[in-house]
Formats: sequence, C-alpha cells, structure tokens
Amino acid sequence: MAEKDRRNPVRTEDFGYYRPRRMRITVPAMRAVRQNVLAWLICCVWLPLIMLAMLVTLRRYRDTLGTRMVRQWGFMLLWVAGVRLALDPDVTAELAVRRGRVLTFNHSSTLDLLVGAALTPEGGVTVVKREMLRLPLIGQAVQLLDMLPIDRADRGSAAAAFQVAARRMRNERLSVLIAPEGTRSKTGALGPFKLGAFHLAMQGDVPIVPLVLHGCAALMPSGRLSCQAGVVRISLLPEVPAATWSPATMRAEADELRSRYGAALQPAVG
Repeated sequence: MAEKDRRNPVRTEDFGYYRPRRMRITVPAMRAVRQNVLAWLICCVWLPLIMLAMLVTLRRYRDTLGTRMVRQWGFMLLWVAGVRLALDPDVTAELAVRRGRVLTFNHSSTLDLLVGAALTPEGGVTVVKREMLRLPLIGQAVQLLDMLPIDRADRGSAAAAFQVAARRMRNERLSVLIAPEGTRSKTGALGPFKLGAFHLAMQGDVPIVPLVLHGCAALMPSGRLSCQAGVVRISLLPEVPAATWSPATMRAEADELRSRYGAALQPAVG
C-alpha cells in the first residue's frame, strides 16, 4: 500500500482546490517597474521645483533658467532609462547659439520626448499635444514654461498658436522644437511630413534646422513601457532657409526634407 501511495501521491486537485502557480517576474517587467517608479519620483520632485522657480521669478527667466531646468529633467530621465546621448560636433555648435529657428526631429518613440527635453537650447520651447495639459505636474509645468500646446483637431486654434510663436521667434530669438510627422510612428518607420513646421518657419521668417535622432525606436519601440540601455546619436542636416519656399512649393519642400531624413536614417536601419 505504501508503495502504491508513493507512486500515486495525493494531488490537491483531488480535494477540489488548486495550488496557485508561482508567478514569474521577468526581467523586462522588473525594468519597467523600476524605470517608471524612478521617473515619477523625479517628476514629483523636479517639476514642482521648475514651477516654483517660474512663480518666484514671475517667469522672467523661463527662456534661460527654465530651459536649463528642462534640460536637467530630460537628462535625469534618460539616466533612469540607461540612455546616453552622442551629439555630432555640428549639433553641439548649433544648439549653443541662441537664434530664431524651427528645430525639427523625427518622432518614432516616446523616448524622443526625453531626448528633445535634454536638447532644448536656451530660448527653446516644444510643440506638444494639448492633451499633455491634463497630465498632473507636467501640464502645469508646460503652461508656466510657455510651451506650445496644439489642438490638432482645431486648426483655428493651432494657427493662432503658430502666429504667437512666429512673433516670439522674431522678437525673442525663440527656437521651436517640432516633429514634422505630427505624431509618433507606431512602427518606427519615418512617417509622412505635415506642413506645420513649414508654416511656422515661413511666418517667423526663420530657417528650419533638421535634427536626426538615431536609435530611439530600437531602444523603446511603440507600446513598450520600459527602455533598453543604449546610445542615441543626434546628427544635423543642412538647414532650410525660409526664403527658399512659398505656399505653392511648401508640399514639395516637405517631401524633399522627408527624403533627406530617410537617407540620413538609412544606415541605422540597414
């Protein structure tokens, strides 16, 4: 009988209940939890400091102190993600100069937003979706820093925001960061370019300075909650003077700029 019991041990299923399986926590899941917790802790500390600095100084230094604090915020979040930036020398030289311009960048990953924050030059603001205003802390910081929230569903509101930005680019030597694709690519491939960046540059009579972000989609593809450690390289394409196009040729200029982006990204893809 004892021999039979050893061969046929009693199972918990025979008594009408099941022993739960031990939950396996994968490395990507642990990485996602760690990165998101640390990121929100940084946001909960640093964003109120940005808001306090803007309120105490009555926002007089939003284009100097504010942009420095935004850059530091971006670098801290990139550190949490394990991402380093490798800037080509001409990118470093370009961002060191304050002048009116439209800085475009390819948008293939959520990581692009952190890279853009870390690259923000003095006098720089970013075009963001109006939905960001609803995010706690981030929304209030966006307003105090005079970023450019755009409602893509309301063309009239977007056009008015662009007119204000164009005037500030002329008068305050403002740099505006904008993704000409308009929205993040879900596949990592370069999407079609919209005309917002060109309208903005033409209204402000400033050049378009194209920044190329290499490797963001590989480190953090669409839909992923965590980022792999790695290096994001930033290169620079020749600027496009506003005097070289008109409303009639704007579509062709946008397609030409997209082709140049595609050629610059091709080595990374291949």
